[in-house]
Amino acid sequence: MTSAIVVRPLCAADITVLVGVLARAYQSQQNFSWRLNGYLQMRDVATFVAELDGEPVGMVVGNDYGSVGYIAQMAVEPNLRRRGIGTALMHELVAWAERRGFAALELDATPSGAPLYERFGFSAEGETHVYASGAAGGDPHRARRFAGADSDALLALDRRAFGADRGDVLRLLLDSPRVSVFVSESKGTLDGYAIAQPVTELIGPLVAAGPVPAAALFDAAREHLPVRHRVNIRSATREATRLVVARGYVFVRSLVHMIRGRLPRASREMLYARINLGQG
Repeated sequence: MTSAIVVRPLCAADITVLVGVLARAYQSQQNFSWRLNGYLQMRDVATFVAELDGEPVGMVVGNDYGSVGYIAQMAVEPNLRRRGIGTALMHELVAWAERRGFAALELDATPSGAPLYERFGFSAEGETHVYASGAAGGDPHRARRFAGADSDALLALDRRAFGADRGDVLRLLLDSPRVSVFVSESKGTLDGYAIAQPVTELIGPLVAAGPVPAAALFDAAREHLPVRHRVNIRSATREATRLVVARGYVFVRSLVHMIRGRLPRASREMLYARINLGQG
């Protein structure tokens, strides 16, 4: 008799087991615990955990950005794939998204994962490229540190660039003592920001009105990361590719950026680096 797959929300007791599932599914030892605990603190997020015989064996997360939903952390225990677990998770997530009435859903898919999403109506729209640093560098003085008074302008700039409200995710980062945030200004107006995430060894997000503030912010942020770190960039933002290649970053891999629905109007050329591979 085949065991039934139960899909339910994430709880704190799941985290230890799911850290292992994510590490094996992604073949990565990054700090998944920090990310999973963050989901329990966020308001505008929906979590789905697949349980088999009382044990968590997979998960997916939907970030609620108001007009857009962004899918994160889709993973299934590798030795249990092709048993309908990913499909069960996607059924629940898409049903949630339809209840929310998003204009679009977005995600970054591995080549092996893309066929699952295609079955749920997603189509490819560009790529996300992962680059890794090869040497120390940066200049912390090229941009100034974020201050609390910058919050409203920073969030407004991000809405303009992304086309939806990522405030729930960004406030968690802005309030964390474990990240470093930098901003740039032109004629007294905030025109860019960047976040260095040492816990997950990432630069991102980086949003800027052009290549000059983007370069200054990038150099300020990378000074606050381990020598080996990553940055995830939109293939469509050509200036972002030029920026990282000029600093010796090496291409690691490509993911398919997929969309279901129609994105709101935005200035996405300002998105020089994603938050990560699951939050846009």
